[in-house]
Amino acid sequence: MNRAKPSPGAELSGLGVRLAEWHELLDRCARKPTRKRVHALRVVTLRMQAELENDAAGLPSASHQVQAILDFGRQSGKLRHALGRVREIDVWIGMLRGLRASLSEATGYVPRSARDCVRQMGRLEARLTEKRRASEKKLVLEIEKRRDALLAIVEEVDGTSGDHRDSHPFEHILARFAAATAEFPALERENLHEFRKQIKTVRYLAELSPADAACTRLAAQVKKMQTAIGEWHDWDSLAQSVPRKHGRNAYLAELLDTIAAETFEAAVATCDSTKARLIGGNGSHDSAVVSPPGRKPPARALPGQAAAKKLA
Repeated sequence: MNRAKPSPGAELSGLGVRLAEWHELLDRCARKPTRKRVHALRVVTLRMQAELENDAAGLPSASHQVQAILDFGRQSGKLRHALGRVREIDVWIGMLRGLRASLSEATGYVPRSARDCVRQMGRLEARLTEKRRASEKKLVLEIEKRRDALLAIVEEVDGTSGDHRDSHPFEHILARFAAATAEFPALERENLHEFRKQIKTVRYLAELSPADAACTRLAAQVKKMQTAIGEWHDWDSLAQSVPRKHGRNAYLAELLDTIAAETFEAAVATCDSTKARLIGGNGSHDSAVVSPPGRKPPARALPGQAAAKKLA
């Protein structure tokens, strides 16, 4: 079943634009799931789900639209899982290449630990490249398996957005952020990634109101938290993926564990300071959200640079 895409001259709503973009990315990934295409399709799918679930809250629970939105969430969840696996491997490979480059910059005498670490990175990257090929094939099969069902659901949910949306979204979105932070009073390794998933929806909803300056600044603050947590999660997941049986890859494992610890501390510090800025003790928003931001802080050093220098 081949469903028609919107004609080039058709008038599309904000959701309609995202649906058209999603449809195009779905086709492209089915043909060739490159790193950029996989990342873009995953992000657009997550944004659409957040938007649709927000719209469902304003519709009768028994309506066809709400049922279609729930179906989209179930079907797209399988797709996102396959996309996430490919994306994760792509990120890991990029991180390893960056580390190898930083260790290779050393001049003069290079200790054995650094040389061994570079070799261990090469072996891990080769293993990940093979896994990427296998995951890519699974992703293409997943797209083909769910394409017709997803496109049929899209026809049902297109036009869901309407006048039932909150005309003052900032207060509603900030309340959702406050509720999410209340769920996680203390951020730890066991709950930090789950917290990131909760606030990701808050960011996507805030980005649906680009004309609202407060929403735009709230989205930027939440994105900063997301980025810091995501950086830690990527390093932590990569560290856990390293084979360690019989002391194998000891130097690489030690380096990645150190970087994961560094980025964890940085992520918690970023989240704590941002939460304090956005949410007051009584749950009210801080002026930093509704006031124009100041100068950007200086760029932070590459994660693990200090640890890499020790090895070199």
